[in-house]
Amino acid sequence: MIDTDVTGGASVCYLSLGANLGKREQTIRLALEEIAHTEGVELAGVSSFYETAPWGVENQPDFINATAKVYTVLSPMELLRQMQRIEGKLGRVRHEHWGARTMDIDLLHMPGIAMDTEELRLPHPYLSERAFVLRPLAQIADSLVICGNTVGEHLLACKDTGEVRRAKGSPMDFGLCLIACVDEAWGLGKGGKLLFHLSADLMRFRELTYGHTVILGRKTLMTFPSGKPLEGRRHILLSRSINDAPEHADGCFVAGTLASLWETLERLPEQERFFVVGGATVYRELLPYCSEAEITLVHARREADCFLPRLDLRADFSLQSCQKMQENGVEMEFRSYRRRMGAEA
Repeated sequence: MIDTDVTGGASVCYLSLGANLGKREQTIRLALEEIAHTEGVELAGVSSFYETAPWGVENQPDFINATAKVYTVLSPMELLRQMQRIEGKLGRVRHEHWGARTMDIDLLHMPGIAMDTEELRLPHPYLSERAFVLRPLAQIADSLVICGNTVGEHLLACKDTGEVRRAKGSPMDFGLCLIACVDEAWGLGKGGKLLFHLSADLMRFRELTYGHTVILGRKTLMTFPSGKPLEGRRHILLSRSINDAPEHADGCFVAGTLASLWETLERLPEQERFFVVGGATVYRELLPYCSEAEITLVHARREADCFLPRLDLRADFSLQSCQKMQENGVEMEFRSYRRRMGAEA
């Protein structure tokens, strides 16, 4: 991960992920988690998953493919080495070119960087020829310009006629919604305590989350009244310090890893909404997979020791609505953000 905010000068890189052996969807999920925990790399966005016929060598199983956007302070070669490390950790052994594999991670494009070496070529030389790369890439970066054309234009001109089918399994399928209250510097809290306790914000939180599922860390649970789950909501604790169990003693489901979280969410009703409610570590870990965010921005400054990434400075989120409120002389805004995703091609 990157310690500083992503607006601090890190480079952008787009990745392609593919797997056609073993539990394909689960392997890609694990790869995304490994990428997010790589030093010097911050996972910023993920596409849906797509199933496609093999490309190059036909006598092998179909692939599950996806793309991801990352911020990195690593050089292209350092990033390549880290991606190869993740491939190896997940069981890839390099034998046949374009052959079957448990995991394949390719660097597609780093804006402003061109390379042509035996180990790495940027932009990826086959990018514009592969529909299974362009379609998920268009979903997260349709207006990205590569070699003079946008990704959307490359997709329209692509002569690859292989079928690219939308598949289940991406964390984006869950439609996670981040909900938080921050000050003007996007501070969340200090010393494990929230910066604000505003009745209008608490009422909004209840209206949005009641009857649905909230995902939170153990410390956030302790900030609830009596340290107990809230009425009328299903709770999932995301905590590596607690062993996975179907249900925690306090009435919360427990997920010790993101893999366990996704498996838990898959078992819940499709119509249920999933809200990420904190704390700071959980926010940062799940933000790459959030489709929406409901932010209460309080027009005040408080001393804080943990912060939420500023969605108002990120190109991958757009402000959908803003409602101004006032309570006891304190001004606030109820902001609704949505992740920018290209239309389904």
